Amino acid sequence: MGDGRELPLARLDAMRAATSSSLLVVLGASLILSGCASGGNAGFCGPLHDDSEMAAVVFTPMIPEMNNGDEAEERLELAEKLEPTAELADDLETWRTYLEAVVDTIDDDPAAALAAYNDDAAVAKAGTALSDYYGDVCLM
Repeated sequence: MGDGRELPLARLDAMRAATSSSLLVVLGASLILSGCASGGNAGFCGPLHDDSEMAAVVFTPMIPEMNNGDEAEERLELAEKLEPTAELADDLETWRTYLEAVVDTIDDDPAAALAAYNDDAAVAKAGTALSDYYGDVCLM
């Protein structure tokens, strides 16, 4: 006991408290990050996390002469991988239908591609709802 290697009891208790606090912080962060990784909805957020570059634009309107059929097809392929929550199911179906129309028209009939978005308020609403969910749930 007198060899100087024992820690005073108060210092030992402080170290235990600090270690416990650190472990709680790490565990809490792990839970938060695992929630982010699954995005609260792994079926929807998972594919978006897997392709973050495409996820950044998948719910934005396609613009003829800035975008082309190949890009529309890539967006559609990603959208088809998503498993929506019940409240997003109709929005995702609306968005997929929009992307299908754009795939078929953007290169040959740019006016039709624009009309697919501009002439149906439900398409813009769906894109906004999906984008908001991605930002508010998947990225948090």
